[in-house]
Amino acid sequence: MSDVTYTMFIDRCGRPGEIVARGVTSSRALVIALGHGGAGQAEVVHKDVGRLRYFAIGRRLADGSFECAKHVVMPRSDDMSLDTERAMEAFERVLLQHPHEFWDGRVVVDEAFARRHVH
Repeated sequence: MSDVTYTMFIDRCGRPGEIVARGVTSSRALVIALGHGGAGQAEVVHKDVGRLRYFAIGRRLADGSFECAKHVVMPRSDDMSLDTERAMEAFERVLLQHPHEFWDGRVVVDEAFARRHVH
């Protein structure tokens, strides 16, 4: 999405408890959120149905099953890499606006986190 980096943490009564990551991009934050606590390995899957392309992001569990966290549907283009990029941008926006869709923590711009949590 951009060069902005984020701090990821578990909120404890309005204060940061466990700081999970600092200085991560939104795409890296997605991977961390989906795998936090050993929940599984982050994975994106896709399927074409007619003129539509479905993307799902979730966790590949130890037993090989896929646990979907979020999905998007878009018109299929002739450029798979462009479609994948658009889907990832959509997933990243959801993580930043509604982190509970992916994990129990919060994701905050590094600078905002530093301003709020000065020790």
